[in-house]
Amino acid sequence: MNKKQIVKYLLFVFILAYAIEIPVSFIALKNQNNIGTSVFQIAMMVVMFTPFFGALFAKGNFKGISFIPKFKKVWFLIPLCFFGPAIFATLGAALFYIIYPDMFDLTGSYMQSTLPEGTNIIDVLEAAGLSYKIYIVIVILQSITYAPLLNMFVALGEEVGWRGFLYPELNKSMGKVPTWLLGGLIWGAFHYPIIIIAGYEYGFDYFGYPVVGLIVFTVFTITLGLIHEIVYDKTKCIWYPALLHGAVNASSFGALFYSVLNPERAGKLTIMGPFFNGIVAGLPLFILAIVLGAVVLIKKSKKAETLNDNQD
Repeated sequence: MNKKQIVKYLLFVFILAYAIEIPVSFIALKNQNNIGTSVFQIAMMVVMFTPFFGALFAKGNFKGISFIPKFKKVWFLIPLCFFGPAIFATLGAALFYIIYPDMFDLTGSYMQSTLPEGTNIIDVLEAAGLSYKIYIVIVILQSITYAPLLNMFVALGEEVGWRGFLYPELNKSMGKVPTWLLGGLIWGAFHYPIIIIAGYEYGFDYFGYPVVGLIVFTVFTITLGLIHEIVYDKTKCIWYPALLHGAVNASSFGALFYSVLNPERAGKLTIMGPFFNGIVAGLPLFILAIVLGAVVLIKKSKKAETLNDNQD
């Protein structure tokens, strides 16, 4: 592991990412309308490429990163990366709504809360010839068809930097578990300004703001980072974790059922779900990561034992 190279990489990534995240977070906070949201979303797409440019700046070894799609012996990971996030997002949302049944809503209150004041979601949908239930079906179909593919190209910027450069470098001297923990912590910290300033993912009203939000989101990135790293290690092709990342970003449809009719209660429960970066909704994904991590470590241990036996 080249420590100087990693420090150089991290300084570049965090300085540039924070220089973008901090001002656009204040813009989004002061302009809570379509303009503020649009500026924030565009800026976040730009930020997702900072790990890629950081790897270039640090003169990372790109020879080990394959951009050529591979299918032999790993083709089954394509549907898993494509549909897996939607499945676990659904499981997590279902668990959340089972525990908090009063938060399940089919009136569109969540969507209504994202629109400018004076705009009615039902009127907007009816003008387009849609009902809210049909709209939900359309969004879900988008999230499991073309949305992961579109998001994949933006997610590639992060995946080249995290999984293509950082994780392999950490793995050289730290081993799997420390790499998963430290790599996930770094990935989580990459988002800290927007969580603190703009209320990214959880808002501002949950218990223990912002510390609890930072911790929960970091657990989420450690969990996802572990899964992404396993996928990349298995395929040796950066498109696979990029597809997985894109599918994760497309799987936020659980929030469409979220009730914000009681603003105080809704604000406090965002830290729990319904998206799977919450404490409750994230449990199925967390369990999956634990199982996959254990399988990888067991296989690695058995392989090491076999090598030792052969040497003896």
